[in-house]
Amino acid sequence: MEYDVLVIGAGPNGLTAAAYLQKAGFRVAVLERLPETGGGMVTQEICGFKLNHHATYMLLGELMPPYKDLELEKWGVKFIRPEKQMAFLFKNGKTLMLYSDPQKSAESISQFSEKDAEKFKKMWAEFKEMFDKFLLPATYLPPLDPVEQTEKLQKSDELGKKIAEISEMTPLEVLNSYDFQDPHVRAALLYITTMFGLEPDEIIGFLVPIYVLRVLNSALVKGGTHHLASSLRRVVEFSGGHVITTAYVKKVILEDGKAVGVELEDGTQLRAKAIISTLNPEQNFKELLGDLGGEIGEELKDVAERWEWERLSLFISHRGIIGKKPMYPKYGEDISEFLNVVMGYESEEDVLEHIKNCTEGKIEIKGHGSCLSVFDPLLVPSHVPYGEHHLLRWEMRAPYEIKENGTKIWLHEVKKEVAKKCFEFWAEYSPDIAESTVIVEISWSPLDIENHTLTMKRGSIKHGAYTSLQMGYNRPSPECSSYRTPIEGFYLGGASTHPGGMVILGPGYNVAKVVCEDLGGEWKWEEIPSIKEAKQRGYL
Repeated sequence: MEYDVLVIGAGPNGLTAAAYLQKAGFRVAVLERLPETGGGMVTQEICGFKLNHHATYMLLGELMPPYKDLELEKWGVKFIRPEKQMAFLFKNGKTLMLYSDPQKSAESISQFSEKDAEKFKKMWAEFKEMFDKFLLPATYLPPLDPVEQTEKLQKSDELGKKIAEISEMTPLEVLNSYDFQDPHVRAALLYITTMFGLEPDEIIGFLVPIYVLRVLNSALVKGGTHHLASSLRRVVEFSGGHVITTAYVKKVILEDGKAVGVELEDGTQLRAKAIISTLNPEQNFKELLGDLGGEIGEELKDVAERWEWERLSLFISHRGIIGKKPMYPKYGEDISEFLNVVMGYESEEDVLEHIKNCTEGKIEIKGHGSCLSVFDPLLVPSHVPYGEHHLLRWEMRAPYEIKENGTKIWLHEVKKEVAKKCFEFWAEYSPDIAESTVIVEISWSPLDIENHTLTMKRGSIKHGAYTSLQMGYNRPSPECSSYRTPIEGFYLGGASTHPGGMVILGPGYNVAKVVCEDLGGEWKWEEIPSIKEAKQRGYL
């Protein structure tokens, strides 16, 4: 069977690219190894509880161009964004409460330090300007060569120069530049910045404004994260495209050095004018393309072999319970109304030590918990009165290999013991947890993440480490930075391309636009206004 475009992988970016290209008039098919679409947007229903085993917190939500362009709201995609975002609980009984409203966050910070509250407001205002005027528009454009990008920023205005400056800093250096003094405030800001895998010592300071602003504007997908995936799939199929599951792509078919189709594991061959892969560099350049030989083959093989995976992954555990929502008697009644409650960190040093210990293969029980059913009743059984059942979710950084008393892997018994310790630790702050009746308990380890989504090798939730040599123009390599590869007809559009992972749909959006142009199609959608404004200011 022949198509205009074949997309390998029905994760967030594969479905996004397919939806745009199908609506642009091309004949598109998406090929997915698993029996269900979504990639990391996985929601499993057990006994009426809907568990988001992986992607849960949406950082950009309605700001993503596909939300408007593909009319996702019409397909039922709704984002739940609580104003009360994060509460940090400390041993002395104090709580640092952070909101989507920076003024309210500053008021809470002022209980720890009036000076830090003023510094926070200054930082937030600067970060917001950076995000609105440069970082958001740059997310939905192919990246520029770093030398060219730096020159543009430095020749623009004071804001551009500031962005260029922090781009040469580590996350820790960016936060330190604001000179926060209180250890609790420093701990909170560093945790927010690093909780989803940013390493504090990597030269990726330009990401700090995105994480601080958008983590404190996190949203849930109503009904479970998979609802976003299923809505994208419906856009593809209702527009006439095909989504083929249990279709394991064995290799890309090459003729005269050009990609012309794919062969599935069962021998089925499909042909197309363009192939988009959303897999990682190892899968793309060593498995799908095989041994190409020659200079191009060696270049692409080198990209795969040099690719760095994330140092750490996540351990996520869910409990579906009968009982009260978690209350925190030592800290105040309204703590349960915060989307995430962070426990275990008294200072910046505690955050850094936790990261160090995890990097060394140690499991340390510290992280954040959420009672998701407080915000979305659809996540718990509907046949009982609301409030009798709740869904608890614990998340923390974790090593892929456990190196305590010998190297261990994440066997079921290990996961069960770690989950037990997590909820016991949580119960030290909220005794109600220990008194509830557990109906469902399921945990996902770094190994489970890898086994479910093979692109996330070693549990790399963003398909590869965020380092200065693996971001922007270098993601995954300068030769492939435009989403085109040296192999004609073979394109990349997964989280191992700019702007990366975290379900922001940037790679899928960007590669769709490139393929549409190369195939002579008409792009029907307007750029987000901030892109035009950023170009006018000389940033892009």
